[in-house]
Amino acid sequence: MRLECLPLLSAPFLLGAAVSPTGSSVTAYAWFGAGLALHGLSCVSNDVADRKLDARDPRRANRPLTSGRVPVRHAVALSLLLGVVFALAVLALPSEHPALLWGSLALTIWGNIRQKRSSVPTPVSDLLWGMSVAAPLLAFTPSPTVAHVATTAALALVVTAFDVAGGDVKDLDTDLRGGLRTSGIVLGLRPTPHGITTSAAFRLTMTAGYAAVGTLCMTALIAASAGFPLLLAALAALLAGTLPLARHTVARVLAPGGRSVLFLLGPFAALLCATAALAPHATQVTEATGVVVGVTAAAALGRRAVAPGAGWPSPDRAPGPE
Repeated sequence: MRLECLPLLSAPFLLGAAVSPTGSSVTAYAWFGAGLALHGLSCVSNDVADRKLDARDPRRANRPLTSGRVPVRHAVALSLLLGVVFALAVLALPSEHPALLWGSLALTIWGNIRQKRSSVPTPVSDLLWGMSVAAPLLAFTPSPTVAHVATTAALALVVTAFDVAGGDVKDLDTDLRGGLRTSGIVLGLRPTPHGITTSAAFRLTMTAGYAAVGTLCMTALIAASAGFPLLLAALAALLAGTLPLARHTVARVLAPGGRSVLFLLGPFAALLCATAALAPHATQVTEATGVVVGVTAAAALGRRAVAPGAGWPSPDRAPGPE
């Protein structure tokens, strides 16, 4: 289930509840738990759908599902259980726009099971998945403003960029051998003995996406009448991210690995500033961020402690449509 990835992807549930003028702390953490179930469903269903392809990948052949240590029926049962948990949360817990949450569930299932056999272009399907992750930022706000919509759109773009710049680069060889058409392949990424060669389309897309995220974040901050410290912090974060962005996009050869997404740290910080400007009390966002970081670190340490004894490999990419 890639436990250490789930809290980061579930953060919009906690941040959305923090931004809501009517939410309570108990409700916020309940929704955070529901978000963990939703993205656990994303990981498990993706492994079930891709088990035959993963079995041909040396990096993934030892996964519990592909190696046979976990029967497929157990993984399917876990997927159904996690889906039911999230559905019950939507039915039982308060939210202002439950249709957005049902949409997140539907897009999560479609993106991980049907996306590869769909006629929808992969860049569009990746963006739809990004929208499904970001939707909770709007789901708990009675009357979303321009600032709420801009922040949500910026988060959707950041999540999409994370999937393309991280996952597509890392899995390029496997995806090409499997005859897949991921966004990275569509944008012209190709493997070479020295790394991953980029294309003008890829570099332009990453740069334009970064500019769009920055514009949306600043629009959200201005529309929310954010104070000068938040505006300055967001602008500084975006400017600090331009150096790794330049290294990522100007370079003709990329090395697969976690460093390929370092340029997204700036937009993430700017998004937190925009969210803080929307929250009734900025400390709510600080607390929510601390909880997400703490749970992520605990999950990573827990998996590291358990993995050697169980023989399970470390997660090789974040959940999301491939």
